[in-house]
Parts: sequence; C-alpha cells; structure tokens
Amino acid sequence: AGPLPMTTAKMLELDYLHRERTPLGPVLAAKLRGAVATQLGSSYSEEAALADLRRAGQTEKPTREEKIALAFAVKLTREGHAITDKEFAELLDSFGPEKVTAIIHTVAYANFQNRIILGLGAKGESPPAPPVAGAFDPDAKIVSLARPSWDELKSATANGLSVRVEWSKNTTEELDEKLTKQKERSLRIPLPAPEKLADLTGREKEQAERVVWMSVSTGYQREMTRAWFACLNSFYEEAKPDRLFTNSTFWVVTRTNDCFY
Repeated sequence: AGPLPMTTAKMLELDYLHRERTPLGPVLAAKLRGAVATQLGSSYSEEAALADLRRAGQTEKPTREEKIALAFAVKLTREGHAITDKEFAELLDSFGPEKVTAIIHTVAYANFQNRIILGLGAKGESPPAPPVAGAFDPDAKIVSLARPSWDELKSATANGLSVRVEWSKNTTEELDEKLTKQKERSLRIPLPAPEKLADLTGREKEQAERVVWMSVSTGYQREMTRAWFACLNSFYEEAKPDRLFTNSTFWVVTRTNDCFY
C-alpha cells in the first residue's frame, strides 16, 4: 500500500469482486480458490477460502459439476497446456460459456494473487480478513513513493548466481509453423454474439475486435475483465516499469507454462 497505493486499491476491489460479487456465487468461487491455493502450497489463501465457505454456511460435499470445475482448476494451475478438448467440452457442457469464462478468470486470479503472496512470504492474519467492501475514487490524487530511474538500476550489482536462460531451440521457421497450427485450431468456446460487444468504445472495443481472448472475456464477463485491467493499468501508471523488462518477464512466464501465447 505504501509503494503502490492506487494498485492496492484496485486489488482490493478485484478481491471483493471475486469473493462477494462473483457470477459463480461465493461458494464455488471459494472452492476454486482453495483448490488453487492447495496446489501452490499457499496456506494463507487456503485459510481465506475456508473462511469464506464458513461465512457462506457451506458444509456440503462438492456436486458433480463442482468436481468437474475443481479438476479443471487443478489442471489449469499445474499444467494448463495439457488440458484436452474433451475436458474443456465437459466443463462447457456443465456450465455454459458465461460461467466457464468466469471459472477461468477465477482460477487465473487465484494464481495471480498467490504468486504475490508466496513471493512476499506473507503469512496472513488470524482469523483471515473478510473481503473489503470499498469503492475507491478513480480521480483521487494519491502520491506513490518515488521510483529510482532505470539507469540507476542498470548499474546495480549483486553477488547472486548468473543464469543464462536458453530461450528456445526452435528455429524461426519452426516457431512460425507451430503458430500457424495453433491459429488453425477450432475454438473450444463459442465467440459471444456481436450484440454483447456492440456498446464497447475506444481501446476496449478495438481489443475485443482484434484479440480473440479479449472478445471472449469482455463478451461473457465484462466486469471481471475490467476489474483486472484496472489493476494492471494502475500498476503501470504507478510502477512505471521498463517495457523491455516486463515483456521479457512475460516471455519467461509463458515459456515456463508452455503457453503458445
């Protein structure tokens, strides 16, 4: 909250959305977040998910549909690239495109949040804090801590290990061939009807028309998509990260996850 007050505010709003106003309902959403936390070894989030279930009065065992969603959440967390068309079709048949999109957003959010928690080594409060029901003024003038210039950081030295990453053994031709095959795949989820995107404007409209996953996310779960980008945009505004650094980090993550994107 000190270095990134605007980002923190948006993260609190995003957290409240996923825990209290989720289109999946608080019970399924908590079970999904708990499953992700277990896979990642995040006791903080496991306890928070259990607390949310207790607040919702949930004591019943998972239903058949919930078991399908939880198995999907585990596999998406552990090896998302290995999810089969058959597994996705079963999820889609059980929940429909709107809720499937919400399930994916929920699992993605849980993974995102736990990477921060695990990275910071946060132990959590006891008992776990409930979600914060607050809306923050987007025009508020908040001063974040000053950032050192990237020129200063480039000159920093450390005594840690120096590891050269082997980015890829693939040639450009091989990568192009794999990309072409990926583009030729049939969609697992139907695209939203045009009227679901008709009222979009500006950059949001441009992205939804140009990028397939943005079309699906915005068409089926607009509030979830906007809440996520509010966090991302606040972070870029406050942290002012070097784009070469952020794009390189993105490359490392997608390669590690075997994500074609």
